Amino acid sequence: MEKFYLYVAVPASLLLIIQSIMTFLGLSGDIDTDFDGDGDVEMTGETGLTLFSFRNLVAFFTFFGWSGLWLISLNVKALWVVLISVTVGFVFMLISMSLFFLVSKMQRNGTINLMNAIGQKGDVYITIPAKRQNYGKVMVVVQGALTEIEAITDDDETIKSGSSVEVIAVEGNRLIVRKI
Repeated sequence: MEKFYLYVAVPASLLLIIQSIMTFLGLSGDIDTDFDGDGDVEMTGETGLTLFSFRNLVAFFTFFGWSGLWLISLNVKALWVVLISVTVGFVFMLISMSLFFLVSKMQRNGTINLMNAIGQKGDVYITIPAKRQNYGKVMVVVQGALTEIEAITDDDETIKSGSSVEVIAVEGNRLIVRKI
């Protein structure tokens, strides 16, 4: 059981460190995660508050793994280790979601003008379905800050996570992008 928690904690911690460095330095990263699927759960439609984003899942697994290892070292019974580590992971996933919600609120307060994103190149963070069927998310530098923004495309094909895109227009609070 200890090896399981170690195998979860170490890779998740490395991903969390890489994500944190890229976020704070404003770098556009190319981590090939290929985390496709229809598992995106919207908590509310207007805020983009997403519980099961890649970033939040990394936070969950990091703290799930380390809390499980710590509890095992204290000789806690296996059932309690699982229950407590899942709870700790979930709490830190909620904290991560809340922090990025607060950051996105600052962006909506007028600090970032999405029109300044037109012509910028970025990377797809959450897969963007073809022909405006739904939206995904992109990471684009706008006004000197790396920003996660909802995006749609008019392309005939779905644009996968990790693909490079160019912003061609803005529609409401979403970017219209094309694959490059």
